[in-house]
Formats: sequence, structure tokens, C-alpha cells
Amino acid sequence: MVKCPAGLLLDLDGTVLPSDNRPTSRVVAAVTAAAKLIPVAIASGREQDEVGHFARLFGLTSPQVAENGATLMDPLTGIALNRHVIDRDVVEHLLEEMMPIASEILIRDSGRFIRDPHSITDWQISIIMAKFSDESEAREWSTRFPCDAVSAYATKDNNGDWYLDCTAPGIDKASGALDFAHIVGVEAEDLMVIGDGSNDIPMFDIAGISIAMADSALGLLDVATDVTADLSSDGAALAIEKYVLDY
Repeated sequence: MVKCPAGLLLDLDGTVLPSDNRPTSRVVAAVTAAAKLIPVAIASGREQDEVGHFARLFGLTSPQVAENGATLMDPLTGIALNRHVIDRDVVEHLLEEMMPIASEILIRDSGRFIRDPHSITDWQISIIMAKFSDESEAREWSTRFPCDAVSAYATKDNNGDWYLDCTAPGIDKASGALDFAHIVGVEAEDLMVIGDGSNDIPMFDIAGISIAMADSALGLLDVATDVTADLSSDGAALAIEKYVLDY
């Protein structure tokens, strides 16, 4: 019998958030109830302010994983507890390569969300998000940069737009999950994670229980320990009820 997880991490877009960014009452109730039993965190590619907003909506108080693992933040104060930054020379190279092609560039510099690279002041860049025309272009760009310089993942937001998310090498949702596990005092193999995208694969690889949404990316379905219903059927809530609330 699978034991009850000691911690839970949830992806946002496509997992607990539909396109209108309004989770259903069943999902909210399940996440809130789970947080009364075990540490619960969002693990998202979204920037830390948005992660903090949704963490508070769910009533979460544990550290939260933002920016694909680049930032661990306190949802109550909004303060970053840990931030992994990209080397300045790598940032300059990424921007030089992508700015002529990407339709939009979003940058987090010391926790500030900026759109104009000329506004960078501290060069403490945790994530660069470059918007591309479609999935194939975003995925093609994800293979262009060496993994020892940057971690790059093609991701889709709730509007259906595709981005290339760039963080420091080795920084992804797995490293974010490990940061979370360390600070709340649990082992990675005792974590449960729920997600739907290819950028969730790293944290699926380290967690003891990994639940994929029914309409997840194929690669994620291949590594998941279980599959739940899709977003429209409250799959995340069903998984939480099965593994945490009804344990």
C-alpha cells in the first residue's frame, strides 16, 4: 500500500487553474484541506508574485516554488527565501539570441518583473521567459543552448501561448521541490506531485508519488506513477482526495 505523502507540490496552469485562472470550489477545498495535514506548495513556471497570489487563495503558508524552481518564496510576506540566478554573460547571450525572434521577453531581476532588457540593474536574473509563435518553435529553441549554461523548457500558459523559460543550469522543478523538501523537513521520496507539462518531468523523477493529469504531455505520462482525470473533471482534487484526504 502506498503511504500517505509527507508533502505535496502542485503545478498551476492546466493542473489546478483553468484558462480563466479560477480554480473550482472542489479543487480549492481539496488543496486547503491537504494543507491542514501536510506542507503544500505550488510548483510553477509563473513568477513569484503570481505564485504568492494563488498560494494565498488556497490558504497555503509553506514555502512556494516559483519560476520553475529558481525562486523559493514565503507566500505570506512575498519575500524570496532562496533565489538561483543566471550568470550575466549567459543572460546577455540569451537576450542577444532571442530578442530578434521572440515576440515578447519577460525578465525577473532581483524579484522585479521587467520587459525591457535595458531596465536590468542588478543582474540577478532568476528567469527569462521568451514568447514564441507556437509549440514547435518554442521546443526548437529549448534545444539551442547547452545545458551546462542554462535550463530551458518550452511551456504553455493558460492563454495557449508558448514560451521558452530559461533558468540557471540544473535549476528546474526538481531542484525547487528539493529546496521545498529541505526547508519543510521531508524526504523527496515522500513527496507527492501533480502536473501536466513537460517542465514537470524533473520533479516527477524525484517524487515518490507523481500524478499526471489525463491530458498531460506524453513524456509526463510515461514517468507518472498514476494518472488522474483532466482539469475539467477536477483531476487534481480527485488525486488529493485519494492519496491525502482519504488515506
